[in-house]
Amino acid sequence: MLIISWLAFGWRVASTSLVDETEPLFAEAARGMYQTGDWITPYFNGETRFDKPPLVYWFMAIGFHLFGVSEWTVRLPSVLAASSLTGLGFYTLRRFGFPRPQGAWQPNFRTFWIAAIVGSAAIALHPETIVWARIGVSDMLLSGCIGAALLSFFIGYAQPESPRRQARWYITFYVFMALAVLDKGPVGVVLPGLTVIVFAVYVGKVRELLREIQLVKGSLLFGVIAVPWFVLVIRANGQAYIDSFFGYHNFDRFTDVVNGHAAPWFFYFLVVLIGFLPWSPFLPYAIGRLQFWKIGLWRRQPRSHHLGIFALSWFATIFVFFTVAVTKLPSYVLPLMPAAGLLIGLLWSERLTLPTDANHKPDWGFWLSVGFNIVIFAVLAWAVHY
Repeated sequence: MLIISWLAFGWRVASTSLVDETEPLFAEAARGMYQTGDWITPYFNGETRFDKPPLVYWFMAIGFHLFGVSEWTVRLPSVLAASSLTGLGFYTLRRFGFPRPQGAWQPNFRTFWIAAIVGSAAIALHPETIVWARIGVSDMLLSGCIGAALLSFFIGYAQPESPRRQARWYITFYVFMALAVLDKGPVGVVLPGLTVIVFAVYVGKVRELLREIQLVKGSLLFGVIAVPWFVLVIRANGQAYIDSFFGYHNFDRFTDVVNGHAAPWFFYFLVVLIGFLPWSPFLPYAIGRLQFWKIGLWRRQPRSHHLGIFALSWFATIFVFFTVAVTKLPSYVLPLMPAAGLLIGLLWSERLTLPTDANHKPDWGFWLSVGFNIVIFAVLAWAVHY
């Protein structure tokens, strides 16, 4: 996984100058913190910049202190976030990569290794993540924190037989949610919170989870990490910060078009189709293979077998949330890409380890996915040539 992460995210990451207008805004705000020592209020050219909370600025500024100011240190938080998420995805699939509901066919040792290798490759190796992991903005760090929070939740959920280990993973879930809020605001708790609620309702374990996820202790820890900076920045800037950040950059982005970023309702279907290549043509097939409509079947499975339906809950929740939101940008659905990678890993581990006698009939869904993939790349090759 280190090799995949290095090639996808780290190799020649500083070979280009800062891109677009957004990356220089983040870099300069972080450099301002580094030079002035004001770690509370971000500034750009002497004016306050309330677009995002400070976590990405803090990480960049720490990098400036350790390694100097450069394109490499500006992009280092994104590289580390993407690499860590890929590694945690590998760990989760290696332990809990059961491809389908338990039935006549049982996974073997090889199944989990294939799920982990293919799934972590799918998490890392697609245009959406590669692009944002090599740019010094807050999006990849948000995706890393949300992804780490949700994977931590599932790892804890899947181990009810080890209460102490489970408790540690649940606490980790709260820590990463708090960091996600410090990176991009309320969306850092809304997205993982909604995902867990959807999943808990689906598997019928709402009451069980309320008893075991240490809601009071976790919420206190979340508050200790996430709240103090907001108190300090509001104290320093007053209503101007509240109106700009919570009003314009959060509420308005969800309910209205901001900065002209409008798009049709099907926008994110296209983003996932192109941004998750070469894996995206297999997503409908991977989702269908879960047989998610058989709720009773899933509820009878051991918790450790629930990774597929958890990944689907994660993917669908974020996809629907941003489809409903009025302002639309390609980077908004970056946090659902790890869930798509998990689904692909589970699919291919089943395909590559399915017993020969169970594969005597043509699997038309799989081969349609292969054909669709070939067509997409043929069209892209034609477009590039002409």
